Amino acid sequence: MTYSRLNRFVLLALLPLIVFLVYIEGQTYDPALIRFTSSDVSTGAEAALFPREINGFSRSGVVRIYSKENLYEYVNGHAEYFLSAGFIRLAVGEYTRTGTEPDQPDIIVDIYDMGKGIQAFGVLSDEVGDNASAVKVGLMGAKTAQGLSFVSGKYYVKITSFQNTLPLDTFAAKIDEMIGSSPTALTEFSRLPDIKEVISTRFVKEAYRGLGFANNVIEREYNIQGKMVQLSLVTGSDTDISKLLSSYLSFFKESETPYSRIGKDGQALYKIMDPYEGDWYLIPFSDSLFGIYGEVDGGILDELLSSMTGAKKKNKEG
Repeated sequence: MTYSRLNRFVLLALLPLIVFLVYIEGQTYDPALIRFTSSDVSTGAEAALFPREINGFSRSGVVRIYSKENLYEYVNGHAEYFLSAGFIRLAVGEYTRTGTEPDQPDIIVDIYDMGKGIQAFGVLSDEVGDNASAVKVGLMGAKTAQGLSFVSGKYYVKITSFQNTLPLDTFAAKIDEMIGSSPTALTEFSRLPDIKEVISTRFVKEAYRGLGFANNVIEREYNIQGKMVQLSLVTGSDTDISKLLSSYLSFFKESETPYSRIGKDGQALYKIMDPYEGDWYLIPFSDSLFGIYGEVDGGILDELLSSMTGAKKKNKEG
């Protein structure tokens, strides 16, 4: 037998042993390698927000957790929006009618940790649009064609249903109860003037009206005496507000936008003669900076200023 033939004979003899060893190695697999999603599975704090049973529906499977790194697996094409809005973490739970097969969930509950209540509100206002109907759950909620969404503390909660007759209000109330946030968590809203009629409220996280330094802005639109007025609000410490006002004044000087500082009942007030926006106003307080845009005459300006001052006084006393 030649040397090459001997080698071939030895390899053929060893082949069954090699196959056996490969088989044994295959039995010691890493479960993570065959996971159908790279999301983590939660057995801790996030899972505790999802009851095992709600009004005749049982949670099927485990609560799935998505981070900044793999959010795109769940909201492909929309992940960047959530990341830019302050996203921290997402927990997803699925529910089916008790006693039925859990292969197709009846209700899906998404709980987004947005880091801050105001950022959760921003997502809600963007997601539900203008045609949603308001519901009383959490800090603020709305029903849409796809389901029900609301804000509870720092969480944006989205409940999706595949049937119109399912008890989404009951689901929302239970999830809100599990989160256990205070209904007055968003104190920023208490600084807004209480003037009828409110048309809309939204949150702009970055570059309000195209200004890179104007971030985390609440904007509310009012119908006051038949005139449309937009009010912007940024809250913060005295130092934060002073820096923001300085940024505005520096921008006016650099862009050669004329403005004047006037006083009204002892309150500082800046009138900006903007060639693009028209005349508008900046009103600084120690804890907030307001902007007033739209159809503003002297009477409306007085009414808004009086309401702002009253709200600040009420907050201080509270």
